[in-house]
Amino acid sequence: MQYTAVWAHRGASAYAPENTMAAFLLAKRLGADGVELDVHLTADGKVVVCHDGDIKRTSNGEGAIEDKTYEELLGFDFGYPAAFGKRFEGERIPLLEEVYRALIPCGMTVNVELKKTRPEIVDAVLKIEADAGAVGSVIYSSFVHEYLKELKEKSPAAFVAPLYGEEKEFVALGRGLSACALHPSYIGVLADADYIRTAHAAGLRVHPYTPNAAETVSALVEMEADAVITNYPDRAIDIRNKKLRRFD
Repeated sequence: MQYTAVWAHRGASAYAPENTMAAFLLAKRLGADGVELDVHLTADGKVVVCHDGDIKRTSNGEGAIEDKTYEELLGFDFGYPAAFGKRFEGERIPLLEEVYRALIPCGMTVNVELKKTRPEIVDAVLKIEADAGAVGSVIYSSFVHEYLKELKEKSPAAFVAPLYGEEKEFVALGRGLSACALHPSYIGVLADADYIRTAHAAGLRVHPYTPNAAETVSALVEMEADAVITNYPDRAIDIRNKKLRRFD
């Protein structure tokens, strides 16, 4: 049976505030093969890790990231009290290079999702990847497929993977972007028993997002998904490992 990698969605976000160093380091301790995260550009051109373009939901502040400098953002608490109370009080917004320094030396993959922001994001992430010696450990994904096209133009060796929902022409989408993998919603994958086989025949890996229920992860492992992007990496690892240990 094929090995299915487990990537922690926004870090181990079921157990720690999403897209924080606490969540990423917990994913590492739980044994995840990698993490998925989201990036935006600040007003002064720093690449910070956060899902939303506005910090209101996950911090004690509010306002658009692109309107604030990195130093201004450091003044807010990203401990996500609405979900975790005061357990992670004092957690700060991370820079992308901080995540690379913490995880890549351990052999973990970092899936960087480029959110809709200023177009300079492409040059910025490529520079950080090169400066951090992270080439070969980073996967770029985005719903903004123009970013992925630009990434491949500027760095032909970049590993890109389009994000999408239930796309019928997924092979054509992947090939059109010179992608190495596809990042579909797990719902569309489970609806088609031949989905992963079809993608593999076209030379495309499949990394579905975000299966969290045990039965869903189990089904995707059985279908030989190349990776699953989940909020519960510990559960997915246990399911994956049990299937790998069995005798067929």
